[in-house]
Amino acid sequence: MKITLVRHGKPKASANPKVSAVGFANWVRAYNHSLVLSSSKPSEELRKRTNGSYTVSSDLNRARHSAELCSGKAPDLVLRELREMDIPRLKLPFFISVDNWLIISRICWFLGISGKSESFKVGRQRILSAVDVLVEQTHKNDDIIVFGHGLTNSFVAKELKRRGWRIQQKSKGFWGTTELVNITNRIN
Repeated sequence: MKITLVRHGKPKASANPKVSAVGFANWVRAYNHSLVLSSSKPSEELRKRTNGSYTVSSDLNRARHSAELCSGKAPDLVLRELREMDIPRLKLPFFISVDNWLIISRICWFLGISGKSESFKVGRQRILSAVDVLVEQTHKNDDIIVFGHGLTNSFVAKELKRRGWRIQQKSKGFWGTTELVNITNRIN
């Protein structure tokens, strides 16, 4: 049994301008609706690996589009639970780059400050539900490729490791992959 986690390709809305809190909230909305840039292509190796595999995707456009670019078809299963961890949009008096907003927002999120966004605790529960579905799918499909997001994929991999899976291969960045195999054959 194998699960390969794939981070989506580079989104069209991935610019890093300096913005206010309102501008950052608008950027997050655009990012969450964005498709993948036409210049962001999966490797030939990844495309070949996807051929014949059962594909699962987050419901966000950039992940679904990435699955389609890789496999040439819509994902076999779309899971809302695989969405990226929510990015808090805080009302702070800064005018800074999007990357800096992301860092500040994530630090606040880890510290329990999430504003109206999903909390860390709720996000983690969502990931546990997604992992339950993925593990269940491995009983029907030996090779699953999951198109998701950086932080979410990290939490999914951590939970799979806790359940007896082992990382065989890992790469970072857009189109980065984490390949895990079940070494214990445990059901959970």
